[in-house]
Amino acid sequence: MNTKSRLLVGILTALAMMALTYALPRGSPLRDAALVQFPMTVGVWAIFVLLFVKLK
Repeated sequence: MNTKSRLLVGILTALAMMALTYALPRGSPLRDAALVQFPMTVGVWAIFVLLFVKLK
């Protein structure tokens, strides 16, 4: 898997996580917490995905 493919996988993962975050009901404390922690969560998952794809 080349660099462009890994970047695309990372971007699609982030978009999927954001879509799932917005699927939570409005006004929910869980949604508020998820939106606040979204940048850190995406960063951790992006590192995990990129490392996993690189090692495979």
